[in-house]
Amino acid sequence: MSNTNETLIQIGDVSRRDALRSIALAVTVVAGGQMKLEAAQQVHAHAREEKKKTGSYKAKLFTEHEFKTLGRLAALIVPADSVSGSALDAGAPEFIDLLASQNEDLAAIFTGGLSWLDAEMRHRYSAPFVDAKAEQQTAMLDLLVKAEKTDRERALKGMTYEASEHYKDFQSYGIYAASDLGPGVAFFDWARKITVDAFYTSEIGIKDVDFRGNGSVSQYEVPKEVIDYALKHSPFAS
Repeated sequence: MSNTNETLIQIGDVSRRDALRSIALAVTVVAGGQMKLEAAQQVHAHAREEKKKTGSYKAKLFTEHEFKTLGRLAALIVPADSVSGSALDAGAPEFIDLLASQNEDLAAIFTGGLSWLDAEMRHRYSAPFVDAKAEQQTAMLDLLVKAEKTDRERALKGMTYEASEHYKDFQSYGIYAASDLGPGVAFFDWARKITVDAFYTSEIGIKDVDFRGNGSVSQYEVPKEVIDYALKHSPFAS
């Protein structure tokens, strides 16, 4: 009987890992965010189960320093307020770590992005992101958001060579030089999307928007106005 129980437990563990991997691989297909509520809650459940069994969550992919940096980013992206806790409290770092541990593309985005962020912070402030002063951290994130906004506005105005038929063979060029912050902008875009998704699919986040359930829902997408609200009330705005 004990052998049978052990086999069932092993099968269950394999099934859960397979499910987690499927969820993780789907994230990069939709370019971050917009996960089904059920899928996102499965990821949160994995983290809760581990905390219940061992008393704490141990990162699967990230180093201790990277995981700590993710936590600080989460707390800045969706900070705590008088209504609820932050994205850190909601388990966003664990959420991201679980997904990235099962998706090589996502892992590369985050490990590379965190490395870039630390290098840029050392260049500007002589300290990695997590060890820098709070005002230096938010100043760096403000720069990334400003660079993203500038690039978006230029694209909308057609400030690229491809806007003219005379430059159709130079589509990868722009009138303005690409920002040195480009890699950081791309990384922070992913970090914000997944952190906000992690928060609003967690128990804390669902309470924050007073979600009461709505029968059979096949897919849950964080409403745009909710994302806008979350980012607006961060130390930086998109």
